[in-house]
Amino acid sequence: MVGNNLANEFKIKKLGDLVNIKTGKLDANASTENGKYPFFTCSITTLRIDKYSYDCECVLVAGNGDLNIKYYKGKFDAYQRTYIVESKDKLYLDTKYLYYYMNNYIDILRNQSIGGVIKYIKLGNLTEAKIPVPKLVIQKKIVEVLEKAKNALEKKKEAINLLDELVKSRFIEMFGDPVINSKGWDKEKLNELGELARGKSKHRPRNAPELLNGPYPLIQTGDIANAGIYLKEYTQTYSELGLKQSKMWKKGILCITIAANIAKTSILTFDACFPDSVVAFIPSEKTNNMFIQFWMSFLQKILEDSAPESAQKNINLKILSEQNVIVPPIELQNEFADFVNEVDKLKFEMESSLKELEDNFNSLMQKAFKGELFK
Repeated sequence: MVGNNLANEFKIKKLGDLVNIKTGKLDANASTENGKYPFFTCSITTLRIDKYSYDCECVLVAGNGDLNIKYYKGKFDAYQRTYIVESKDKLYLDTKYLYYYMNNYIDILRNQSIGGVIKYIKLGNLTEAKIPVPKLVIQKKIVEVLEKAKNALEKKKEAINLLDELVKSRFIEMFGDPVINSKGWDKEKLNELGELARGKSKHRPRNAPELLNGPYPLIQTGDIANAGIYLKEYTQTYSELGLKQSKMWKKGILCITIAANIAKTSILTFDACFPDSVVAFIPSEKTNNMFIQFWMSFLQKILEDSAPESAQKNINLKILSEQNVIVPPIELQNEFADFVNEVDKLKFEMESSLKELEDNFNSLMQKAFKGELFK
């Protein structure tokens, strides 16, 4: 019966003895928009390309940057810092089993990565990895269990993404396309609909140690870009000295990025400081922050494309202030804001459920590679 003394059936092997490893040959900018084949780089997002150099079943390991693991079977091409890992004998080491094991092993690779600004791993980090190898039938059963758990995760994520699409569809339904103003609303400039003010960070260098690690939340452009509708978390804080050279903004304001991540938005749920790469918007009685936030989500790509680029993309306060905003009746805007808040409550519940699924999935992987899954 499967599972009896399963731990004793695991053989611990060096990965380098079981796989062939090579790297891609191309530069990261070799991709082609709408290309015929996948092009794997170190990014989590898979690009496209019009030609292929490889046709196999393999595990792809990002060699630098955002270390991540992918599985693919078929024709593809790869960036020169992407490791292509193939099982030497698929009757001994199943490729899908290897994929899930490497996903479980990724934190160890991240701890082993070296380098300054861009971390990277060496070939030896892969070849010296120790992998438990049960019988092939057990490998396939482990894959079957993990595939089912992963599919449940993906369906939950898809449902959450559909809620975001639902809100955007509701905006279009109520207000039309804001870029072409398909419903013919009156327009006003953004600075006529509320107060716009840049954050403050007077001290140079901005990351001086004496400015940081105090009790006052400090929001950066990346926090806003990753936050969603409401900004609920922060990773940095100001000291008393940091606060003196900055400004504390009240919760409820709309934060708008004008550098690096252009025109990304989020609503503060706590008092916080932020630098001059972030603009605060405080609405008048003609609008509300929720409406402006979603209006900006439609304009974000246009503003980003028009931004001058030096070391990093940025727009100035004048460009932002002069954007023409459609102005539907405030009652309609408030109705939309209420709808978004109801959807956001549902999204929070679903994200909590997703977190539970992710924890269960991680627990399954831990048990699987310790020989405990079928006990």
